Amino acid sequence: RWPSRWLISTRGPLRIPLPGEKQLGRWASTGRWGKRLPEFGAMFGGASKSALPGKDLPSLTTYAIEVRRAEWVHLISMFTFVPMALINPWWLTLLFGVIAIGLNLPFVIVLRHNRNRLDRLIARYPTEN
Repeated sequence: RWPSRWLISTRGPLRIPLPGEKQLGRWASTGRWGKRLPEFGAMFGGASKSALPGKDLPSLTTYAIEVRRAEWVHLISMFTFVPMALINPWWLTLLFGVIAIGLNLPFVIVLRHNRNRLDRLIARYPTEN
């Protein structure tokens, strides 16, 4: 439920390119296994990202905001195991860390791949004077 104005541009860790990001998108067939990942964006107050809402610039911009929101949520969710280190033994914290990162990483890879494609598509639209 973050304000959209926070997500209009790509900021923070979303700007940092991952090593081998372009090759990973092609190698991992993100389009194919991205379709198998569950979509709960609409359930938690956002919008579904299962299909493009439209091909006009306002629709693509709104969709890009929603993809950035989802990418932030999954990045933050990867670190939910950190507070567990305060109350659990190291091995259980490690287990929670592997689970949290393992469950969220596929989403981050697919979302980042789609956001990069979306940003390139939006950049093709002529700017208004």
